[in-house]
Amino acid sequence: MKRLLSAVLFAIFLIAGSVHAADEIAFVDLQEVFKRFYKTQLAQDQMRQQADDIKMEREEIEEEVKVLKEEIEVLRTDSRDETLSEEVRQIKRDELEEKLVDLQKKEQDMTDFEKLRMQQMEQQNTRMTKKLFDEIHEVIIAQAKAMGYAAVVDRSAQSRIGTDAVLYASPEYDITADVLAILNEGREETKTEPEFKVEQETGE
Repeated sequence: MKRLLSAVLFAIFLIAGSVHAADEIAFVDLQEVFKRFYKTQLAQDQMRQQADDIKMEREEIEEEVKVLKEEIEVLRTDSRDETLSEEVRQIKRDELEEKLVDLQKKEQDMTDFEKLRMQQMEQQNTRMTKKLFDEIHEVIIAQAKAMGYAAVVDRSAQSRIGTDAVLYASPEYDITADVLAILNEGREETKTEPEFKVEQETGE
């Protein structure tokens, strides 16, 4: 995106002297399009469901760990109970050692599970986000060609220091609403904020 933005801005400067320059450049708020695209909401719901599933699985493992810890405390107490025979206390100590090994393994399993599942979610989030942006990009290209624009600039792009890369974009040449209308055709517009972690690429 950074290279594309630089190339587009360079093109703007090249044609700045033309009286028809404004007619050849269009602007789109890519972040706004992504946020209000109905498929973004569907993807959000899917990711939210997966997060709930992960939470439920983790809670099940946590419950198993809790039970193990309770059993360990009972065995630790019994292994020190002098009212019991030495033979019985030794059996309790042996069981205690086994439970401690089980607990260590279960806690490691919980750590590995959470790490793996979070990695899987991040990878899926990346894939789904790219797929959505690819679809949006195709619509923008088609709309630009249909309207005869030479280039389309993302007016939501920001520089490294967080300032707007596009300082001004005439509403007359903003095709954000047109792109959204095509993407959401036949669908009720959603205004829900996306939970995707979309990083705005910046300029040098």
